[in-house]
This record gives sequence, C-alpha cells and structure tokens, in this order.
Amino acid sequence: MQKTIKYNLNEETRNFILAFEKSVPSGKVYSNKELVELFHQSPYYNEVIEKYYSTAVSKAIWWAVKRSARWVIDRGSYTKN
Repeated sequence: MQKTIKYNLNEETRNFILAFEKSVPSGKVYSNKELVELFHQSPYYNEVIEKYYSTAVSKAIWWAVKRSARWVIDRGSYTKN
C-alpha cells in the first residue's frame, strides 16, 4: 500500500514567504518568477506540486505575498516594505 503525502501548497508558500521575508531588506524587488524559483529551491517545496497545474505555484506565491501584508504588489513584481 502506497503512503499518501499530505501537502498544502498555499500553506507551504505562506510559510516560505514568512520565513524568506525576514532576510529581505526593505525596498528589495522580486518578480513572481524569481520567488517561484526560490520556492522550488527551498525546503518548503515538494515534488507532489509537479502534479498540480502549471500556474499553481505562481498563484500561491501571489496569495502568500498578499496575505503577508509586508509587500507592495505591482503587476508581476513585489517590493518588500
């Protein structure tokens, strides 16, 4: 019997953003693509995501940044407050 992996993409991207923003200086700008790449390299990433639709991670990153309230959101870029 195969063991099922429980993984919540929105929760893990939020955890990633909350941990990541502690090391980001105010005024630093990241594109959505850069944050997605950093997320893929982080311990919050899990291969199970590859079964999701292709834009799932970028949408989850956007949602995590928005919920953080420590970033200014422009179209495709995020500036740390």
